[in-house]
Amino acid sequence: MKTALQPKLNWDIRLEPVTINNSFDTGKKAIIRNDNQQLLGIVGKHYEPVSNSQLMDFTHALTKSGEFELQGFDELNDGKVILAFLKNTNPNLKINGCLNEEYMFVGNSFDGTKCFHIGTASNLVRCANQFSSTLKVFSKKHTSFMDINDTIAQNIIRNYKAKKGILYESFDGMETVRVDESVITKLIKEVHLMLATDSKAIKQKDWTSSPSMLTLRKSIDREMKDLGNNAFGLFNGVTWYTTHEMRTSDLVTSQISGTANLINQKAFRFCSNLKRNNNNVR
Repeated sequence: MKTALQPKLNWDIRLEPVTINNSFDTGKKAIIRNDNQQLLGIVGKHYEPVSNSQLMDFTHALTKSGEFELQGFDELNDGKVILAFLKNTNPNLKINGCLNEEYMFVGNSFDGTKCFHIGTASNLVRCANQFSSTLKVFSKKHTSFMDINDTIAQNIIRNYKAKKGILYESFDGMETVRVDESVITKLIKEVHLMLATDSKAIKQKDWTSSPSMLTLRKSIDREMKDLGNNAFGLFNGVTWYTTHEMRTSDLVTSQISGTANLINQKAFRFCSNLKRNNNNVR
C-alpha cells in the first residue's frame, strides 16, 4: 500500500455557476479548489458533490467502530479524484495461510468521472503482493445529498465483511489445484491478448517475443517455486508481476482501476475457474 499518504485533506471545494458573458446562466456548475483556485470540473445543475469535509466525516464514522484505522488520503489528477485508505485492524487475516493486510478504500471525484464508491484492496504480507478485489462495497452517484451517520457506516462494514468472506472462500483450495505448463502458457497468452487489443503491433507478436510477458513468466516461476505448481502459486506469480515488475507512475491507482488491476482480475477469474473445474471433476 502506498506510504506517502496525507493524514488529512487541507482544502475543500466551492461551487460557482457557469455563465456566458457574465450574464447568461448555463445551468452548469464549476467545482473549484478553494486553496489554489484550480478548476476541477464542470458538472450539471443536479450534480451533488461530496466535499472533502464530508469525506473526512465519513471515514471518521467508519473508524469509530474500531475495526478500521485511517491510513490517509491520496489526491489524483491535481485533486480531481480523492482516495481515502482505511486498514482492517484484524491482525489474523489470512488467505490460504498467508497473512494478509486488508484495506477499504473510499473514492470520490469532482470531475464527474466517478461516483462515490467504496472498494477493497489486499496486500499479502509474505511478498507484499497487492491486488484489489472487484467487490464494490458501496456506490452512490452524485445526484443527491449523501447522508452520513453511524447506522450507514455500520451497514457498510457489515456488507464489507459479507463480501470479503465470499472472496476469501474463493481462494481456499487453490493450493490443491495442480497447474502444468499448458495452463501457465494459456494464462500468459490471455493476458497478452487482453493487453494487445488496442495495439496491432503487439497483437501481431507472439507472447514469447514480448519482454513484459517474459517477465510475467519469470514472476510466475518465482512464486511457484515458493508456493508450488498450483493455482494459488499461479495467481501470486501474476500479482508479483503487477506489484513489483510493472512500470507505472502510480501503483495504487493502477492496482485499483488501471492496467495492474485488469491483469490481476484476469488471473483471479482464470484461477477461480481452475478451482471450479477441478471441484467438478471430483
